[in-house]
Amino acid sequence: MKKQGIADKIRVIATAAFGGVAVIGGLSIHPAYAGGPTLTAQGIADGFQLSTFATTNPGNTGCCGGPFGIGVNGQGNVLVGTGSGALYVFKDVNGQTPGSALFTQSSSSFTSAYTASGGVVYGGVGGHFASFNPDGTVANPNVVPGASPYLGMWTNPVTGDIISTSGQGLIDINPTTGTFRVINGQFGDGVSVSPDGKTAYLAQGSINGYDIATGSLVYSSPSISGSDGTGVISGGKFNGDIVVNTNFGEIYLLDPTTNTTTLIATGGTRGDYTQVDPTNGSLFLDYADVVDRLTCPGCSFVRAAPGPVPGTGLLALAFLGLAGVAARARRRLNG
Repeated sequence: MKKQGIADKIRVIATAAFGGVAVIGGLSIHPAYAGGPTLTAQGIADGFQLSTFATTNPGNTGCCGGPFGIGVNGQGNVLVGTGSGALYVFKDVNGQTPGSALFTQSSSSFTSAYTASGGVVYGGVGGHFASFNPDGTVANPNVVPGASPYLGMWTNPVTGDIISTSGQGLIDINPTTGTFRVINGQFGDGVSVSPDGKTAYLAQGSINGYDIATGSLVYSSPSISGSDGTGVISGGKFNGDIVVNTNFGEIYLLDPTTNTTTLIATGGTRGDYTQVDPTNGSLFLDYADVVDRLTCPGCSFVRAAPGPVPGTGLLALAFLGLAGVAARARRRLNG
């Protein structure tokens, strides 16, 4: 199922690159749900909260015309790319719709993820890594000459580099110099980076962790059907656990210490990438029709490298302080 999901997104990229038109049916085997998932009893008991940030493609349930790329820029606004449709720039307030967008542009990002570094949002555009202006227009159409975007990407919270899938494999991009280094030749889907900036987590049917410095495999989870976007929790009782969004409208909590998973939300449309909101530490999650927001008790998600977002530094300190107060002496044991 997962390989089919990746192939479907790649088919959209390839068709667009050659100027063709593809009509692709939804991949989800679930009924036609509307909107993001609902927390399970366990998710509620664990203190997670889900809310809808934006409804961009009402009625859409499959791949690949809904929200994909998400990034928060230096003005504190959120860019959301919807495949080959519109690119919206929203205020960072829940309840957004196309009618409430600050700016609306046409998009050729297709199924590429976005990320932000230094207050600038980056993503795939027309087969190249590009940067975006605050209004969502393209600033630099080829930030990283010689590298071609593939699917997921995430900002290393320590270095500010962009860890991305690409045509060359998993790569480490310096967005300031426009250069890159191949970490290894692995291909996958969603990407996230550990809080210490040392491990890249790549969705490959299971969630595999790769040492960013050496490219070696350092962790592999059990198989999670349809696994895609991820986010690593920092602080609180779930410190170090990984949130996994799936193509089947489910959210799992993965404990890499015990190598166990807990279903914390279900019943959404087709899920895809995730991305951190550096202004408050929450996690954005893509679905076929909406972008949801996940928060967890006394913790934050791995944050993008600091940029000129007003108040970001103070909020980061507040979250770290809260996490310290809420930390427990023992980790949760999955039953």
